Parts: sequence; C-alpha cells; structure tokens
Amino acid sequence: MLDPRNLPTPMMGVTPAPSSAADQTRRRGGGPNYYAGFDGHFTSGSSGGAYGGLDGGADGAFMAQYLRRLWAWEQMDFESCFDQMVTLLGPSPATLNKVYKLAKYRKKTKNQWARDDPAFALVQVGFLIVSTAAWGVAVLSSNFTLSKFVVFFLSDVLGYWLAGGVVLSGLGASFANQQLVEHSVHSVAQSVEWLYAFDVHCNGFFVSFLLTHVLQFLLLPLLLTDSLLATAASALLWASALSAYFFVTHLGYRALPFLKNTELYLYPVVLVGIALVAILALACVGYRINLTRAMMSFYFGQ
Repeated sequence: MLDPRNLPTPMMGVTPAPSSAADQTRRRGGGPNYYAGFDGHFTSGSSGGAYGGLDGGADGAFMAQYLRRLWAWEQMDFESCFDQMVTLLGPSPATLNKVYKLAKYRKKTKNQWARDDPAFALVQVGFLIVSTAAWGVAVLSSNFTLSKFVVFFLSDVLGYWLAGGVVLSGLGASFANQQLVEHSVHSVAQSVEWLYAFDVHCNGFFVSFLLTHVLQFLLLPLLLTDSLLATAASALLWASALSAYFFVTHLGYRALPFLKNTELYLYPVVLVGIALVAILALACVGYRINLTRAMMSFYFGQ
C-alpha cells in the first residue's frame, strides 16, 4: 500500500513563469479589455474617441494619414470608389445597403467606420468642377470667364458641398451620439465618428447631385419656361433630390448596430413633401415658384 507521504507534490519544483508586462497592466486595470460586440466579434474596450473606438492620439494620427493620402493618388482605390457610386444608383434599399456593408467590414478590420481613402470625396470635387463649367457655359455663354468660374466653383464646393456637409455631418453625428446610442453591458461603448457622418453626407450628396446638377441641366429648356409644367417639374425634381439625400443618410445611420430609432432621420422628408404640396398649390392659383429659376438667380444672377 502506497504511503501518501511519498506521493509527488503537483508541480513540485516548478517555478511559476513571471507575468508579462501586459498581464500585469491588465491586472492593474490599465490594459485593454475585450468585449463581444454587437456583431459577435470581440473588440477592444479602449474606445471613446471621436472616431468611435480610437483614443485621442489615434484620432489625430488617423486624420493626418487621411489628409496625407489626398496627395497620394497611387494609393487611392478609384475602382472601389466608382463601384460604390454605381451601387448608390440601385433601385432598392437592399442595393444601397451594400455601400454601408463596407463600413462594417472596416470596423472589423481597422476598428473604424469611416473611409480611410479620400478617393470618393475627390471624385465628387471633380464632378463639381465639370458641372460648374457646364452650367457656366450654358447660362452665361460668352460672359463666362475664368474668374467667374473660380467664384462659382468655390461657392459650390466650399459652400454647398463642404460647408453644408460639415454642418449636416456635425448635427447628424451629435444628435446620434446624444439621443440614439443604445448602450449595452455586453458590448464596448461606441459613438458615431464625425468622418463617418461626412461619408454618409457624401453618399447622399452624390445621389442628389445627379438630380440637381445633371438631370436638371439636361432639362433646362423645359424647366426655364414660364409654365405650370415647368414649375411642377422643377419642384418635383428638387423634392426628389432632397428626399433621396435624407433617405441615403438614414440608411447610413441605420447601418450602425449601436443606434436605435434611426428612422428619425427620415422626418425631414415629411417637410419636403409639405413644401412640394404648397408649391404645387400656389402654382395652381397662379403664383408660380420655379425652383430652377430661383437657383440660377442665386448662383448666376440670371
């Protein structure tokens, strides 16, 4: 019969391995904690920066890298950019959502929702250059000079696209972070990145651009006439452009799994519909508000 005193002691003579610096840091509470995210993937709990998952130092580094890539044309993925633009022309929400699936992929691989490639924004600026030149030639004809082109282009890009985008993106992200974020004990706290909100603006702007800058340009001979049909067509075109912008914006925020009640971003469409009905009603009683003429008067003084 074995004497229990002669049995070997478990792990006798084995010295425990020293803890690594990362283990010691985690025990003190200073290292990253990992949580299961809404999509079932584990993400670091060291989030909370303005870019949703990045700390303050990473915010500045990310923006610096983004701005540097503006001059690195060879690093931009223009093929993916044009694929996304074609997808935004899709006839159904399911097709449009394919663009925002890329944002979910970026979150899983790079821990950021926003695009890190400025190609989409640069292509839109290029479209605005062509559009400004076409509208200037069509409206001003021989009076269209280089100085006027620069003025119209800057007002279109810096005012209509950039300033409008900065304001709308800031309001949209701020409203989402303050009112729509759904907190859960099973996931890391997240916030809407401002740059992601600007991406959403660019997506919506592209769809509205095709209606207000391209289709409206092609329909100028009809829209500039002083008729009830021209007034109705112009109002319907602008209402469609604004509604498309807010709808694509709504899809962008709905794609974020930590937001709730994102249908609130569709409420401005109701106001657009009311304005459309009012313009049509006034036109029927003889007071015609032609939005195309108003736009040309504002931009070109014609």
